Amino acid sequence: MRSFRALLAALVAAGALAFSVPAPVRALQATGCAKTYTVKPNDSWNRISTKVKVSMALLLQVNKAKSTSMLLIGDVICLPKAAVTESAVGPEMKLKPTKIYSVAKSTAIIREVFPDSLETRAIAIAKRESQLNAANYNGKCCIGLFQIYWKVHRSWLKNIGITDPNQLLDAPTNARAAYALYKRSNSWSAWG
Repeated sequence: MRSFRALLAALVAAGALAFSVPAPVRALQATGCAKTYTVKPNDSWNRISTKVKVSMALLLQVNKAKSTSMLLIGDVICLPKAAVTESAVGPEMKLKPTKIYSVAKSTAIIREVFPDSLETRAIAIAKRESQLNAANYNGKCCIGLFQIYWKVHRSWLKNIGITDPNQLLDAPTNARAAYALYKRSNSWSAWG
């Protein structure tokens, strides 16, 4: 089964297969499966653990997986009892940007905030996360250029003067928060 999934994933990634297959149900039978989660586009173990507010180690443990274990869109995985599912996240945020930034201006702001050695990667991440649109947010969690997960990071964001999610719609503020997040973990792990 594992080699079939690897082959299938390689064919899908290469574009040789463009259809959807039913998700395996292994997670529904896994030990300690208090809740389930269906894998969505752009999910990774790290992103899922952040979404549901549990450690990646615990998420991997309940799924008997490794950080290198492949996730396919539509897979159903286990969540530990402590996981916070979407229905428990709360109402959708209603944010309104006070200023609109062009792609060129957003790129220039990232170059100003991040050191030269990190700016190329930072721009690539912001492009992937928001298409370099500082006003981009998904309504439930993630805001601005770098799609900062407000509810997860709000406790330490206040230490750098960010006390309201609307502030993250400001490109310079969002870039500073992203750089602070990068420095906190000394890696790009917050972005999968």
